[in-house]
Amino acid sequence: VYKELHGKMRDAIISLIDQEREGEQIDRALLKNVLDIFVEIGMGKMDQYENDFEADMLKDTSAYYSRKASNWILEDSCPDYMLKAEECLRREKDRVAHYLHSSSEPKLLEVCS
Repeated sequence: VYKELHGKMRDAIISLIDQEREGEQIDRALLKNVLDIFVEIGMGKMDQYENDFEADMLKDTSAYYSRKASNWILEDSCPDYMLKAEECLRREKDRVAHYLHSSSEPKLLEVCS
């Protein structure tokens, strides 16, 4: 069952994360429970989480912030750009605290930088 559904689960989770990045409210507790399945399927090992979810989430995150940064550079002063960048890093740390696995934090912050 997992093999058939993990791609759809991954895409739905990434979509929800993007919605939250755009300011929408999402069910963080539900998201955490679904993400925990990736770890549980791996019996505590992170392979399923990293390969079946995290790698694609990091690619999406990088693309998302590349688009945002391109707009901010054109529209904002340097101090405003820096404030927005710092706020994004804070929000990504908050996502790790609420529903992503703690091992994602350094990787997530790296792709945001």
